[in-house]
Amino acid sequence: MKRLFLALGFVATPAVALDSVGTVTAYLDGADRRWEVLRMDDGAAMVQVNDIGPLTLIDINAMGDGHFHINLIFEGEPSADTAPAGITIDIRPEGVTGPGWQSDGAPHPPKLMLERLDLDDSGRMEAKFVASLCRSDAPTTCKFVEGWIDTDLGMP
Repeated sequence: MKRLFLALGFVATPAVALDSVGTVTAYLDGADRRWEVLRMDDGAAMVQVNDIGPLTLIDINAMGDGHFHINLIFEGEPSADTAPAGITIDIRPEGVTGPGWQSDGAPHPPKLMLERLDLDDSGRMEAKFVASLCRSDAPTTCKFVEGWIDTDLGMP
């Protein structure tokens, strides 16, 4: 009965168009992974860029082989020549509710090498990342991961 109710809930929900505005790829735990950064038909994207005084925060979420999230903190004006002051990465191959691989608590901080960071117009980021990520359910189990981000930033 519960499954029928859930199925009917999905049918009754209006369809939302999702367009890909970018991709994230990585090799983690013996597998190539790929995620899409999406924009809904109302223009909202899975990317946020917030200018908070002396800091700029860039938050990217992507869906595909589970869930990917990266948060970047820049001091001053962000550019491809400026390394982020803070980086956190969270990869959840089973989705947001499953165990994940995270940079918080890992033995080495993640690094981001920006090829392009453009905050004009809709904005664009192209960057390579490398990180040691540890499992959320087994914090002493850590793996090295490297990947690539290529996405619009969804700015108005």
